[in-house]
Order: sequence, then C-alpha cells, then structure tokens
Amino acid sequence: MIVIPRHVCRETKNALTYEWMIKNERGSYAATSISGALTRRQHGLLVAAPAPTETPRVLFAKLDEEIEVESHVYKLGTNEYLTNVLNPDGFVYLQQVTLDGALAEFVYEAAHFQLTKTVWMQPDQATTYIHYRLAEHSARAQLTLVPLCDNRAFDCVTQGNENWRFRIERLPNGFNVHAQDGAAAYRIFTLPALDFTPLDLWYWRFQLRADGNAGTDLYVPGLLRAVLQPGASCTVIATGEPDAVPELDLPHAMQQARRRAPYFAEAVSKPFTPKLFTQV
Repeated sequence: MIVIPRHVCRETKNALTYEWMIKNERGSYAATSISGALTRRQHGLLVAAPAPTETPRVLFAKLDEEIEVESHVYKLGTNEYLTNVLNPDGFVYLQQVTLDGALAEFVYEAAHFQLTKTVWMQPDQATTYIHYRLAEHSARAQLTLVPLCDNRAFDCVTQGNENWRFRIERLPNGFNVHAQDGAAAYRIFTLPALDFTPLDLWYWRFQLRADGNAGTDLYVPGLLRAVLQPGASCTVIATGEPDAVPELDLPHAMQQARRRAPYFAEAVSKPFTPKLFTQV
C-alpha cells in the first residue's frame, strides 16, 4: 500500500505528475494524476478494453467535484488547460491519497467538511465505481459533480466542435451516453438517484502535459447534485457493458475489490512513472 501525505499532495508539481492506476482482470482500467487532472492520453476513469485484440477506449474521462458547506464553495477538481492555467486547483484540499492496486482513496478536507472519494473497478466488467462519503463530523453539504465524457481510442485525442453533440438518453437514475453514430454507448448512473441538470457543453483545450502538452476536449452532458448529511454517501457508476448488470451491493462490491488488492499490488509498485501504461 502507498500513502501519499498532505504535504506531497498539495504541491503543484506532485499533484500533476504523481499518477495512480487500478485495473481489472479484463484489462479495463481507471487512471489519472492524483489531483484528478488528466495529464496523458491514456488517462480516464473508465478506459474499457472491449476485446484482447482491440484498442482500449477512453469512455468516462473524469468527474470534477464541488462541495458547498456553510455557504462556502470548494472546488475539488483540478484541470490544466493549454493556456497553462490551472482551474480549478482542488488538490490544495487533498489531505491524503491511499493506493493499494485495487482501490484508490482520496481524502479532501477544509473547514467544516471531510469528503472521502474511493474509486474501484468491478473484476469482470468494464465498470468503475466512484464513491463519496461525507465524514460524520462534517456539516451538511451539497455536492455537485461534473461528468466529463469522451469516447476515443486511448492513444488519440478528441477535437470537439459546436456541431457535434453527444446524444444523452435519460434514465431513472442516470443516463446513456452516445458520443456519435456507430460508437458504442455507455452508461453513467448513481446510487441513490441524484438531481440532474442538463448542460450540453464542450469543455475545451485540456492540456496533457505528459504527452508533450497535447490538447483534448471533453463533453459535459450536465450536472449531478446531491445533498449529503453527515455520514451520508453517494456513488457514481460508469459502465461500458451494454447488457451486464453491475454489482449494486456497494459494500460487497468494495469488499470484492479489496480482496484483489494483494494480487494487483504490482500496479502501484512504481505509481508515478509512465511504466504504469507500458503494458496496457
């Protein structure tokens, strides 16, 4: 297990160069910098490996968080743009990052709140779980989540345009994402069901600093919102499986992931180097 302490997480260079990765038996994976910023083409929260002979695809790129507590708004996400601007710079609230090869845990903390985000994958599916829990000692909070969507080969970039709009098919607790005709759809849903506000926007010119400052664009279908009481939680599940049903018993799903940690420990043995991605 690797524990990255606060003083390391909150330094800009570390936040943008230290990386984490978790993957399952089928070759699907989730990986970003520890700040959540995408710094290479291969980064994404759901990178699906459809078949052994096919190129993995970045589907669900990232999820930015904003939390409002006691009338104060804290933007917890981090993005770097081709203008060399960091906005937001939510890594300044990172208290600790813990990696064991099967789960990645991020603790954000400031006055009046502590929010823990845990990311893991289902062993036998291209399915990623992003679980948020507000600490018992925190004040009541409103959590706003910004899903940033994609659908591309993991060695390419996306160039959006105003005439290209993803088709979003609403579901009772989420939505299907159709990037374009001929592209396989994927699902993003939440437990419990969260409020959804449509946006239909492109976010432009994300800088991928580890790839020679290549740029990519991401699509935002809308905002997800949850009101969290102290001790409460919510989960975003992204799946590239058209027919399979993801594990919805969250404690059981997390326990399955934890049991896999010793087997997948090599995935974080050298977590901060491009070597992580050479065998994907």
